[in-house]
Amino acid sequence: MPALDNPAANSSDRTDFRESMHRKHEDRNKSTLVGFTDDDPPSSSRRSNHHPRVLDHYSLPTPSSTVRFRSAHVHVYDSQGSQLILEERLTTRNTAQGKASSLSLHENGEQTNTTANVTVKRVMNSSPELLFLRGIYSAIAFFKGAFLFIFAVGLLLFLVSDLANQAKVIIFNGTGDNKDLAFPLIGTILSIPVFLHGLTQLMTLITSFVTDVFAGSPLLNSFGCGVVLTNWIKFTFFIGIPALTFVGLLLSGSQDFLPITLITTFVSVTFLFFCFSVNVVCLRVSSCLYLVKEIYEREDMTTTERLKYTILTAEESTLSGKVHKNYIYDSNVYDLKRLDSNSMIGGGNGKALYLYSSHGQWYIKFTQLMPRGLFTTLDLPMRCWTQAEIDFNIPFYTKSSWSLESVFCRRKNESHIAMVSGPSALTPKQSFSSLLCYFFGVVFYILLVTGLMVFAQVSATVIAAVVCLFVAYWLWQGRKEYRMIKHANTIIRRLQSDGNDNADGSDDNEDDYDSALFQKWETFMVTKPTLSFAWISFIVKNIIIAMIPLSYFCYSRNLVGAMTYLVLFLLCFEKHYFDIGPIVEALGSFGTLGMEPGTSLAHSGLLGAATRNEWQQKSRLYHITRMNNNASRRIWSKLLNFFAVLFGVVAMAAISSGPGQEEGVAPYVTFPSNSTFFYDVPQEEVSPMCNVNFGNNNGSNATSSLTSPVKYLADYNFLTIISYFKIDSIQPLLDTWFGEGEAFLDEDVIPTFREAHPDLPSAASFQLVSFSDGSAIVCVRGTTTYFDFLVDARLWYAASLFQLVQSAVPFGFAFDALIDFSVNRLSELEASSVKKVSYYVETTAFVNYLRKSGKYTTVSITGHSLGGGLALITGAQTQTLAIAISAPSAVMGRSAVTPEISLEDIKQRSYSVIPQRDIISHLGGEHMNSAGIKCRAGANDFFACHYAYRSLCELMYTCGNVKRPVYCECVSMGYPEPTSIDGSGTSLEFSCEVI
Repeated sequence: MPALDNPAANSSDRTDFRESMHRKHEDRNKSTLVGFTDDDPPSSSRRSNHHPRVLDHYSLPTPSSTVRFRSAHVHVYDSQGSQLILEERLTTRNTAQGKASSLSLHENGEQTNTTANVTVKRVMNSSPELLFLRGIYSAIAFFKGAFLFIFAVGLLLFLVSDLANQAKVIIFNGTGDNKDLAFPLIGTILSIPVFLHGLTQLMTLITSFVTDVFAGSPLLNSFGCGVVLTNWIKFTFFIGIPALTFVGLLLSGSQDFLPITLITTFVSVTFLFFCFSVNVVCLRVSSCLYLVKEIYEREDMTTTERLKYTILTAEESTLSGKVHKNYIYDSNVYDLKRLDSNSMIGGGNGKALYLYSSHGQWYIKFTQLMPRGLFTTLDLPMRCWTQAEIDFNIPFYTKSSWSLESVFCRRKNESHIAMVSGPSALTPKQSFSSLLCYFFGVVFYILLVTGLMVFAQVSATVIAAVVCLFVAYWLWQGRKEYRMIKHANTIIRRLQSDGNDNADGSDDNEDDYDSALFQKWETFMVTKPTLSFAWISFIVKNIIIAMIPLSYFCYSRNLVGAMTYLVLFLLCFEKHYFDIGPIVEALGSFGTLGMEPGTSLAHSGLLGAATRNEWQQKSRLYHITRMNNNASRRIWSKLLNFFAVLFGVVAMAAISSGPGQEEGVAPYVTFPSNSTFFYDVPQEEVSPMCNVNFGNNNGSNATSSLTSPVKYLADYNFLTIISYFKIDSIQPLLDTWFGEGEAFLDEDVIPTFREAHPDLPSAASFQLVSFSDGSAIVCVRGTTTYFDFLVDARLWYAASLFQLVQSAVPFGFAFDALIDFSVNRLSELEASSVKKVSYYVETTAFVNYLRKSGKYTTVSITGHSLGGGLALITGAQTQTLAIAISAPSAVMGRSAVTPEISLEDIKQRSYSVIPQRDIISHLGGEHMNSAGIKCRAGANDFFACHYAYRSLCELMYTCGNVKRPVYCECVSMGYPEPTSIDGSGTSLEFSCEVI
């Protein structure tokens, strides 16, 4: 045992101690595999000697119920809507001659053979009503998880976009020195790991909560309140409180009974999830503090000492240099876990064939190059037990359980057992099919990626490069698969040879087993940190990660960010330092958890679960521990890391590319030389969308004066296009489109407005066009820069993601009120941050400025994409006509803006044009007033339907009565050639070539 009071205890003492603990664990496993030990009470005191002893493993979610029924011992196992029933019956027959497995002597002296038969059957014990009720439970819990996920994505988005906005203000606007960016930059970067790991832990908890609820809440039932009380608590929060709320609202005559009931349900389930999470965290911490004393064999440890050595164990495990190796064994010579670690590092000891190492080699070399005061290299690499090795929960591939899907989709870094001899052995056809399936799967992956890139019109060079990378990767993977198959065939041939030798022998061996190949990953600790370095690492790491970001959030007066960071940091701290994994890695078991004081580990319970209390505590800890290693955690981690990388790349691109708000681009629409080409024949019945007085037919007040040159919806579409162009090119285009003297670009108004409002937080890009009747239209540009993309995401990410959730949940339309509530809550958390960078603040102020000036008879606003979304928001806030082309809706995110806008404001003041197959215009909810138009672009041009100039061609071609000149690009996009009204017979192609 290492000396606790002596920090300088050498590593060999600690290694010897852990090895001794491993040996104890292995000896216990050997005895428990038999099922009986010397400490067992006589089996006759409980049941007949002929009955086998059935033990519950703590990997089961619920214990079995054993009953005596119809002369049989019946074991009942519940399993998500069904029951697995094991019936044990004794059959007795007279034995005249021959060997018998179990002999007894009747009163008449006859010799009998008694055999214990076990019948396994499955019984369905669920009803449609039960499944429906659990489905409701799960749907509500799923929605809670969706809320947390959207909150997590928004948190990452706001984190990186705030940094990009500060850089923009400091670097490009000249309001500060570059050194002023250092603190926000360091604070933001250091906070990202905590946010990622904390949010992943939060999503893992909610996923476990959802799956546990759908499975009947076995984990929730094990938290110590008792099954009856726990079920009443669950019923109260999921059904009782919402049902009472619903009935009370009906009796009161409230018209909002459904929204209020859904919100009440959401709040009550949130509280239940909070209690679930607190219990999980407390159980993990208490289990670590209990088991850590067994590593150091001290029962008199104080709480402070337990905290100290729990943290030390976790830090040592994190910093240690470990190598992960893959072996393939013959199961008949594999002695549970006991193998010589030194020989395994050397490449095998005759009982296993070494396949390949996974990761860890480079880090081990790095630690070995460090000074001796930081890391030490162990004399013998020490075995580190994993959860799968301790539980021995490894899937079998047999003739009956084999399938192409299970073989191909299995995780390559997980252990599995394949039967190669005996009645359940895999057939040669199945083995060959597995190999063939792998080959076809690789070919399919490569062809799929190639096909998608060809469909997306990616260049041939990029396609060739990607295909080469895929081929190289799969050749590398195939080499490992080939080595595994080669080694497997070696063992199979050896087994066949041994079988032939045994066949030539005299007596059969009744202890022969079916043979299997056992692929297994093993972990070895090669280097470990010194005690002093482990504590230094712990202190420095937590000071840097905790204090600097928290100070930054407090310095920037972001109270919500500071509180959120503190909660997520505590979650990360608990997950990292009170993880049962490093303790189990050292002990090789769950120790004496749940056992009576003074009870020996060498009892008859399989893998340490002899009593019901011990089983309950170890089963609960087993399922809590699996939260940290299950597939959901890996998925959430990858998903959140993907969003973090995506937002980070966009933010860095935004910082490096500059603001880019004012310049515009060269015109990408050109008119023919004579501008006399028109579409004069409607392709279908002229709809109200063709003319500006569409509002009279849609319940909207969006109308225009009779004397205005703006007569068609296509006019607004054209104005959204010119907002992208350089200022010096806009007036000639206005003259060509409307005619000379009809439309004017007011260049001086916007600079004057900005001089009068220097404190505005953003710099949107828009133009002001006035007309001969005294009216004016504000034309807002859409997304062209990376900053624009961040603004788009911050305004519409929550509504867009909730739309996906709504489509994923059955009867998602019933959750409209809950979605509005959730978006509103997220908006309250993010409102102040959104306002700092949102362009609508400036466009709204500009429209109010124009209306107060009295210079224009009427003011309206239009825009495309992001510009259209800003136009809808500004129109509703200022009670101004807003026309949007291919814009996201403002319905679901109406509470995310300041001041808030109502549905009535949006309905009365807005109109949207929605092209077919345009994803952007379907974000944010359903538009209140809209017109759908066709999109004639190819299906492989994913964003073509979003382009404003294509929508303009569609409006002109479909309406046919739009007296505006057709520009040259319409024909190149697949539209027919328009008619020339001058009768010269000149083609559009020729007129376009002249200019």
